[in-house]
Amino acid sequence: MTFAPEKSNPAGEEPMTPSPRAKGRNAAFTMVEIALCLGVIAFALVAIIGVLPTGVRVQRDNREDTIINQEGLLLLEAIRSGSQGLDYLTNYFDTITISNSSPAVAVFASPEAQKNIPSAGLLTNGYQIVSLLTLPKYNQDRTFTNHVFARVRAITGSAVEKSQSARDIAFAYQVVSEVVPLSVHPPDTTNYLASPLSPQEILTRSNLWRVARHEGINFFELRLTLQGPVIPKGTNYDVLGTPKTFRTLIAGSIPKRLGNATLIWPSTFLQLTNN
Repeated sequence: MTFAPEKSNPAGEEPMTPSPRAKGRNAAFTMVEIALCLGVIAFALVAIIGVLPTGVRVQRDNREDTIINQEGLLLLEAIRSGSQGLDYLTNYFDTITISNSSPAVAVFASPEAQKNIPSAGLLTNGYQIVSLLTLPKYNQDRTFTNHVFARVRAITGSAVEKSQSARDIAFAYQVVSEVVPLSVHPPDTTNYLASPLSPQEILTRSNLWRVARHEGINFFELRLTLQGPVIPKGTNYDVLGTPKTFRTLIAGSIPKRLGNATLIWPSTFLQLTNN
């Protein structure tokens, strides 16, 4: 038996390389590796899908907070300055309800909302809306308390929600307006009828009582509490979310106007004739 001599690789020649087919077969992924990759991808997708609802909810909450912050300042300035030309508010205020110790509850509604509340008065212009929101919480002697709250659809925000067909899905919130006469003097310091008091104490307390009465008709504390969203529930509605309060001080009076309207006259002060 004879053997063929081995071929030597002369110096300077490149070594023999495997065929492309053999190289591809050596670099392929195994089924185990592919299964591991699919498992990692599936795990990542499950995590992303789990976080997605949280992200959508956070985005919605941020949007609603932005709307409430913007419109709270808008309504605050409208009441404080006694604005009269905001007639576009009739497109967004659905109802304004005023209740106090009397059995009757006054309800004012937009034309669309009035269809469900036939006994409600009609909101016709911005002058009326601002006037209703400016109604003082107490009278001068605090013999009764007014509760004023309104249901409002977002004035700012997406234009898609401004159409009539989108009224039911638009973001809405509740506004509670409190215009409170400013009171900075403790009752004990203005009670000149208490006994026993010296003549000097009676004079001091009676003078302070007169000052307090004038301050009560010329200076007010305005508190607006906005809370949303408002979710319709049959004939009523649920108010969700965290309430946010806006405060400011008003230097001005609320004189009687035509139709018993209550609007602030900034930097205009009244004087009581009978003290």
